[in-house]
Amino acid sequence: MVTHFKTLLIAVLFLNLAMSVFSFQPSGGVLSLDGVDDYAVLRFEEHGYLFPKNTREFTVEMWFYPKSEPTNHGERNIIFRQQVYFGLTNHATCKGDVSKLCCYGGAYLDGEKVHGVTGFRVSMERNKWNYVAILYKDGTIGWAYNNWIYKSGSTAPMDRVTTKDLGKLKDFFVGGYDREMVRVIRFHGDIDAIRFSRIARYDLPDIPGVKEPFQPPHRFSTDRDTVALWNFDEREGTTRFQDEAKNERILIGMNGASIGSALDVNPDSTSLTTTWGQIKARSR
Repeated sequence: MVTHFKTLLIAVLFLNLAMSVFSFQPSGGVLSLDGVDDYAVLRFEEHGYLFPKNTREFTVEMWFYPKSEPTNHGERNIIFRQQVYFGLTNHATCKGDVSKLCCYGGAYLDGEKVHGVTGFRVSMERNKWNYVAILYKDGTIGWAYNNWIYKSGSTAPMDRVTTKDLGKLKDFFVGGYDREMVRVIRFHGDIDAIRFSRIARYDLPDIPGVKEPFQPPHRFSTDRDTVALWNFDEREGTTRFQDEAKNERILIGMNGASIGSALDVNPDSTSLTTTWGQIKARSR
């Protein structure tokens, strides 16, 4: 009887952990992107790269709600990009089943004699809020997504984020890009928050290639290690998005990218998507 009770307790605790991620519903506002022609941008000419030269440790994370995904195999929709990037792809080996979608991410990294890209693809939830993060420390990259955290087994000789020329796409952009004859496929959905940090905020698993349970943060806040934080809590319709890290990195909404109402994000409100607003409000 005791053994059965312990097994049941473990199962309930695990289920509670798994369900808690999708209990989130933003309060305030979200950045709403139509996937057609709108985006937000931070110009390289004014702000440079988000991470300065010789940044050897970082975390980049966000909460997002995808409303559509790429339709063609191998096609990619960019959520945001500069030195670190996230997006969605229609990659069959990642999705697992039709109820999932495929999120990819990565970072442009440098070593003493090498320059390269390292990244990942993970299966995430369709029509729900999702959390994703990429972490880097001691030359090791890892990622967290919803309830899981994972460490790469790669041993590439790179130890810092790049500040080399990224070609025509130097600007930091969210949701798409359309400048100087460069056009990228856009993200359709809502973003609740994006945070860049100069530290690895979470401990990676000891064993590479083995994912472990993870509890994502309920709300992002600023501290001395925050490089940039956009919570998108401005008034509905606003097209200038403040950096709460006080670094005057104001994202500019283009072609209609603006703050939308969080109440419109999940019209099929269920018991799993009703408490995030209360959590977020209490944390102010």
